[in-house]
Amino acid sequence: MYTYQSIKRLAAVLLFAAGGYAAQAQTADAGIMPFLGMETDARTAGMAGAATAVADNPLAIYANAALSLVGERHAGAALFTGPWDTAFDGADVLYGAGGFYSPDSRNALLAGIRYFRGPRVGLTDELGFPAGTARPCDLSAEIGYARRISRNLALSLTARYARSDQGFGEKPIQGVSFDIGAAYRGTLRAVEGARWIVGLRLADIGPDVKASDGKRYGLPTRGALGGSLHLPFRPNHVLGVALDLGHQFRGGITGLAAGVEYTFFRHGVVRGGYHLGQQDKGAGNYASLGCGFIAGPVRCDAAWRLGGDKFNPLNDTFLFSVGFLL
Repeated sequence: MYTYQSIKRLAAVLLFAAGGYAAQAQTADAGIMPFLGMETDARTAGMAGAATAVADNPLAIYANAALSLVGERHAGAALFTGPWDTAFDGADVLYGAGGFYSPDSRNALLAGIRYFRGPRVGLTDELGFPAGTARPCDLSAEIGYARRISRNLALSLTARYARSDQGFGEKPIQGVSFDIGAAYRGTLRAVEGARWIVGLRLADIGPDVKASDGKRYGLPTRGALGGSLHLPFRPNHVLGVALDLGHQFRGGITGLAAGVEYTFFRHGVVRGGYHLGQQDKGAGNYASLGCGFIAGPVRCDAAWRLGGDKFNPLNDTFLFSVGFLL
């Protein structure tokens, strides 16, 4: 039997695993499996997470699967890892991959997988003697389908399997959820090659899941409405602007993210963003910086999150992704 001290230590680990949701994610009101809301794409993470309407994203299945049909590319895939702290400790890091393929610009298939593993924690029995270790881990696998229903409008549906194991040797928590996405693309006649996109996403809609204690808990169901501008203002130079308004229904957590992206000489990219949130729960306020390099179809990106609450484990961390677009 585990002592209160052992359980307290493991709870601290799980809070760290929650990342930006650490302040509220371990309560039933905010939902469980908070890793489902963690950043995956270093490109949009460099813009403070404004991802709902940013097209040509190989990891669109985690942002808005409908975006796979409103961009310029018909296929893409990427690997990602983060958040890494400044010591680059291998614990408490999310790893994953995702991609999409459209054979005819009207239909698209998407898939992704994520894996999170926390640090190993020593446990003691009620007498204070060592009683093994526990290591929490989370996993999700998703598959999506997008369909263009008109020249400029695309809709999507994503199905997700999620699993969370606290490492006690008890039965893992498992559940199924769904995402609904929409994206609409338009053009700006005043600027040649300019376009705008509006995106909408409802994520992790599904039934409550049953934990090992027999109680049922809800997933972190959330929604986001976003917009973006793609502005080529000189040959080989492009400015991108993105804005997202997000709300997590469980816990009542609202946040606003704004970001900019500048691509210069077709190969270099710099980014910046700011997230405005609630101070007492959720991700709070923070800034982000990012950079990237494009070589043909290959894209490498990095993002740095800074300026947030010093007690938030995601503050001063890095996210990396590498992939391709065709």
